[in-house]
Amino acid sequence: MRNSSIHNNRGFLLLWSGNAVSHIGLQGVRLAYPLLALGLTGSPISAGWVGFALTLPSLIFEVPAGVAADYWDRRRMLMMCQRIGLAATLLVAAVIVVRPPGLSLFLAVAAFIEGTAYVFFNIGELGLVRDIVSEDERPAAFAFLEAEQPIANMVGRTLGAAAFGIARSLPFLANAASYLFCLWTLSKMRDRVPETPDVNGPKPARFWDWNHAWGGVRSVWAEPFVRPATAIIGATNIIFQVLILLTTVKIRDAGHPAWVVGLVLGVTGLGGLFGAAPAAGLASRISPRIVLTGTLWTWVVLCVPIAVSSNPAVLAVCWMGVGFTAPIVGVALTLYRVRAFSEDLVSRVFGATKLITHGGSALGALLAGFLLSTLGTSASGWALVTGMVLLARMARRLPEPRTITPATQPSVAQRPTNWIAGLSRNGPNSPSTQQM
Repeated sequence: MRNSSIHNNRGFLLLWSGNAVSHIGLQGVRLAYPLLALGLTGSPISAGWVGFALTLPSLIFEVPAGVAADYWDRRRMLMMCQRIGLAATLLVAAVIVVRPPGLSLFLAVAAFIEGTAYVFFNIGELGLVRDIVSEDERPAAFAFLEAEQPIANMVGRTLGAAAFGIARSLPFLANAASYLFCLWTLSKMRDRVPETPDVNGPKPARFWDWNHAWGGVRSVWAEPFVRPATAIIGATNIIFQVLILLTTVKIRDAGHPAWVVGLVLGVTGLGGLFGAAPAAGLASRISPRIVLTGTLWTWVVLCVPIAVSSNPAVLAVCWMGVGFTAPIVGVALTLYRVRAFSEDLVSRVFGATKLITHGGSALGALLAGFLLSTLGTSASGWALVTGMVLLARMARRLPEPRTITPATQPSVAQRPTNWIAGLSRNGPNSPSTQQM
């Protein structure tokens, strides 16, 4: 992940560090929200609804978030998201102290608001990275972004659980502090991003226009490689959600304590942190189709021990391998999407692809319990391995991605030159002038 130019890009480092800290805080409260609902109400149903409220925005707002990121000033959009998330997490801290009637409803509303702010922030961040990072810096930049998730999973969940054990409000106060830090870093990016609200082309007559909103979906559908590749990743997310529950059931049935489950699944984040290091180099040198196919066959091999073993050490090694390979394929596909679609569409494309991939995760979570209760752990495990084999074989038959160079890359017709070139005159920390 080492790249001299990206380490000198002050704007990107401000964006990445602020979001990394904010993401750690959010992962801490993702664990604390259902625990808090259970502790305050004593109702597992309330805990389930609060947890669902936190994830529901990923199924509702991915496409609208893409529209917003394509037509709003992205830095200001990110700052707005952080302010909204800050208000939501402070509401929870107040609820813990006051304990008003309808406590579960307050927690669910706060969780839904915070989850919504994260969806819009996540899409806007991907678009803003394209704005402030030149073509040669992008592999390293997206590798850094892929490293955010495993870092947040490891640090955020660990600190969130520890903080909740000390005081119920502490994870939420820490989350508030992370929002404030991210707001500070974004405020320091004023000279690194375009200030005009029309940086991404002319806005639609009104914010929600179906033609504009579904532009990203239509573009993904029309791209011969992106369409099936995104569908395959969504299908693997279904499989992995079931595998997570399968792993949990196996470990608990073997008589191991609950912390072993957390340890086994938590090493996925450690693997992802290691995998982010070579991801940039591989994405720059190898076709995304080869990366996707190789990753899927690797997952086939790793899924077999998960399907047949209940040994925590074996399961941990396999999940670490899954985590290691995930950022490699993630960077490769993200980099291709950025190159394949025009600047005025890129955020809506991200929203469309995330709708499919996150939808796969949600569907897998819904199917997991039903599948395990119907087939049992052994048969379910082999069914999942079979599904992964079929996906790997499908990946081998995908069309070869187009060869895209900066000279042939789509761009906004109304913008004859890249604004990055203008920024290069503002100081030594400006991004490279290489055309997007």
